[in-house]
Amino acid sequence: MALTLDKRTTNAEIDVSPNVDTMTATIAVPTTRFGTLEVEEDIIIYLSEGIIGFEKWKRYVVVHHDDTTSFRWLQALDHPGVAFPILEPREFRPDYAPTISNSDAQALQVTADTPVLMFAIITVPPGQPDGMTANLLGPIIINGFTHQGRQVIVQDEGYHTRHRVVDELRRATQVSPVACVVMPQKRERSARIA
Repeated sequence: MALTLDKRTTNAEIDVSPNVDTMTATIAVPTTRFGTLEVEEDIIIYLSEGIIGFEKWKRYVVVHHDDTTSFRWLQALDHPGVAFPILEPREFRPDYAPTISNSDAQALQVTADTPVLMFAIITVPPGQPDGMTANLLGPIIINGFTHQGRQVIVQDEGYHTRHRVVDELRRATQVSPVACVVMPQKRERSARIA
């Protein structure tokens, strides 16, 4: 049976900012880009299969080091040099509503009532910020309750690994955001994330 997820969250509580004092249990995490981070244990994100090409590292934290931008970093806790620039896809593509497999939905334990965090990994060619691309074929989906996540391969043909962000921003001025996706009436083998 297909599952439509129309609840998302941009929960600031999962973000960690460098050099912020906290009152809960923390671990010190050395990083290449941000120095040593004090990370609250309850905001750690677990990617059970890692990220494609980086399967070895499974524990991450979202770092939002600049309040003037939507960019964040997905920082590995077990390797100081592994960090991925990320954006919420709807920041540049408001109609992004990928379909994921039922097996991914089950592994993430998401239902129609589960808040979901969704990020696209960003690639910026050296010296060419206008050439920045986003991987909309393989977003990172995180269960907002459990902080369990995974990089999924979406089932939609229209998405690929190198969407130019500048082009998507231009396109965004011409489309309306997806408010809600209606649950299909027939049985399908995938779930839609909205």
